Amino acid sequence: MTNSLDERAMVASTKSASDSAAGDTIYAIYDALGSLKGELAYIAGKLLGKRKCALCDISHGWNPLGKSSWRHRLDKDEIEVAWLHQDEQSGSLADFTVGRLPMVVVESAEDFAVLLDKQQLTACAGDYSLFLQKLRDALANR
Repeated sequence: MTNSLDERAMVASTKSASDSAAGDTIYAIYDALGSLKGELAYIAGKLLGKRKCALCDISHGWNPLGKSSWRHRLDKDEIEVAWLHQDEQSGSLADFTVGRLPMVVVESAEDFAVLLDKQQLTACAGDYSLFLQKLRDALANR
């Protein structure tokens, strides 16, 4: 999942943040570590059928650079999302997500809230467009 785009610092830019309240931050957090060792362990586990990460399937599938549908839409999406690996979370975010990754979370001034959980991400079946629709719906129903 690590790639030349260096998603550790990558945040999809937005044209309009109307779907989330001003100042809120949306995080999409992988159930994988961002280090080279973590990436290799995830890939080995995936090859052996022992590791799964629905968010990884949405953004990358088997492509280490990321699916073109994901890569090419990052700077065009209207929703700003910070894509993080498990070990790239702040302490408070990690405390909130422990044992529940992958997931998409919104951080407001008051607290964190789940937007999409593991089951909802799995239901996307690796489809980035479906992921965006589910994210829009979750934000609208907040």
